[in-house]
Amino acid sequence: MSEVPKRGVSHTNASYYNGKNNVMKKWKLTITVFIFGTILFSPKVSAKNLSNLSASTSKLPLLAQSPPKDAVVYFHRGLNRYTFGDIPGAIAEYNQALILHPNFAEVYYQRGISRHKLRDLQGAVADFNQAINISSNYPGIYNNRGLARHDLKDYQGAMADFNQALLLNPNFPEAYQNRAITHNALGDKQGAISDLNAAANLFQTQKRMKNYQEVLNLIKAHLMQPNGNKKQVK
Repeated sequence: MSEVPKRGVSHTNASYYNGKNNVMKKWKLTITVFIFGTILFSPKVSAKNLSNLSASTSKLPLLAQSPPKDAVVYFHRGLNRYTFGDIPGAIAEYNQALILHPNFAEVYYQRGISRHKLRDLQGAVADFNQAINISSNYPGIYNNRGLARHDLKDYQGAMADFNQALLLNPNFPEAYQNRAITHNALGDKQGAISDLNAAANLFQTQKRMKNYQEVLNLIKAHLMQPNGNKKQVK
């Protein structure tokens, strides 16, 4: 009998996995939208704030190698389109940014997220690979490549990516939650519970209570017997 910790949480876009014997009916893979290590805020690009782009992007650790201002404009327009649900439009903007600045790691990362959203999984992996080739020390890229690999049923590759994300940032609850789902897909139930507990602890510590409760619900569902009875959860 596993204990459910009273601490721990997740920032989600949903991808679903039906576990063996329907023990888990809705596992959510957690997509982190990060600008290489910081939670993404996507400001609208307007005449008023275009002049501030250089100053704002200098604070983002992955916007390396001083991309040309026009490339940054296309990048922010892509973020804006993504925020409002225009995923193909976002990809078109990112394509333009990469024409102007082919080594713009953050654009590859965000285009990978957009491609994953459109279920172009191979394209997403290719973009995450390129982002890692340029800037390899940011856990969010590995987490998102792990999600794409999981959806491609490359579970060992997904595990390797989640492991690397956690090596770079041990306080990354989404990576624990996603690795739990991959453990589950591989039939490692104890590994799944262990990682869900770790995610719950971190989410609660970070005061992200909605995510914390979501993980507790996953743990309870995971402990449910196939006949519908639940094991006792402390």
